[in-house]
Amino acid sequence: MLECFWPSERPRLGRLLRSTAWRAVLEDEAFIRWCRETRLPAASPPSQLRGVPAYLIRANGDRVSAMVASGLRDRAKLVEALGDWRTALQDDPRHPLLYLGLTVTTRCSFRPRCLYCNQIAVNDELTMERFKELIAEAASPQPPYVYITGGEPLLLGELVWGADGLAAFAASLGCAVNINTNAALLTPRIAMHLVRSGVSRLHVSLDSSDRAVQAVLFGGAGRVAAVWQGIRNIMLAREIIGSDHPRIHINCVVTNRNMEQVPDTLQALWSLRRLTDGASSLDDFAFHLIPIGGSSNAALRPTAAQWLRFYSEIWDQADRAWHAEQTRRGLSAQEQRPLAEVVPFANPYLRVDHRMSLREYSELAATGVYWQGALCERCWVAPSQACVLPDGAQHWCGGHAIRRPAPMGDAASQGLRENIRRSLPRLEELPGPHCVGCAGATCAINQATRSALYGHIAALLDA
Repeated sequence: MLECFWPSERPRLGRLLRSTAWRAVLEDEAFIRWCRETRLPAASPPSQLRGVPAYLIRANGDRVSAMVASGLRDRAKLVEALGDWRTALQDDPRHPLLYLGLTVTTRCSFRPRCLYCNQIAVNDELTMERFKELIAEAASPQPPYVYITGGEPLLLGELVWGADGLAAFAASLGCAVNINTNAALLTPRIAMHLVRSGVSRLHVSLDSSDRAVQAVLFGGAGRVAAVWQGIRNIMLAREIIGSDHPRIHINCVVTNRNMEQVPDTLQALWSLRRLTDGASSLDDFAFHLIPIGGSSNAALRPTAAQWLRFYSEIWDQADRAWHAEQTRRGLSAQEQRPLAEVVPFANPYLRVDHRMSLREYSELAATGVYWQGALCERCWVAPSQACVLPDGAQHWCGGHAIRRPAPMGDAASQGLRENIRRSLPRLEELPGPHCVGCAGATCAINQATRSALYGHIAALLDA
């Protein structure tokens, strides 16, 4: 079973398999058979980059075509009409929700919390049944990408990972399920359950291959060992059940403590990939670089000079390591692609158009502002998303769910789409003051949507 892993990794996995916890699982043949026979398929998430503009063009396209036929040639006005959510939703009570973010708890198993954590506590009030109702609503007519996060969601135990838990429920409806976890609670049995539950991805926070640096950021060396063990438990559970999922994605918070080690961290993670998957395994252990956020983390924030060096010298080192990894995987020079292209989350600066130089971006980044230059003149993506906190507060997006402006609805008592409809007049306020903390993914979707809408109008005018 271990032959599919790199030789350097096999001894660690072998020792883990011989542990008391894994021996108990391996001796439970009925449990393993049940996991294999009832394993739910892991779905692929719907494309938000293509899905948002496709919906708006489908909903508003005929009306805009008629405007062009009547002689209107003002591209900005035509794009405004094509991207008009209020008109699009007038006759559509069940528009697709492409992303559903569920913060099921703000409690964490790491106490005290990680050095950079800036999560704001919220009372846990929504029941798991209500969370399931929200997933069921979002899943019709098109299953969304369901992002389960915290705090630490695995603190809720079987309510999340069990046979009737939240993850399996969402996967059974065809949703692509992601769980954001610190991995420290991923025992062998829980890992088996998660693989069986059809989870598509696990996002695990890991910031440095240097154990001493990671111990400072995590708040203890024991936590570092527990996280690595949890990751390897998932790797083993996938092999035992016979599944390629969940894919593991790594969230790396970039601070002035760990930025120098990013290339080494990438290499350490890539050594965990299976040998036998070839290029298809490049999605496993994909790397998400997350610039340090929060006003309380100013002491951890790199300076402008450090950011400039990071996105030039250090990034070049990481990209060279990536090409070496592709060569090791057997890809020819013609088949190889740059790291930022294959793993777009890996470089926040290259991922979107910031409409500024790297030097200008670095100066803003030194103040904790990372996305100001990437914001579009309006937000087209918000009505396709819903983010819900443990008390039921519904926000437009993940960035707002973190920064906590006034919520745009109450999912405890109202439906997701009903809250969106009621709040559409407020959509004109976006981008607003809180949007400088926008997630890079949301910026990318908005820029792709803007490009698609303008492209559609150009085609109409040129026809």
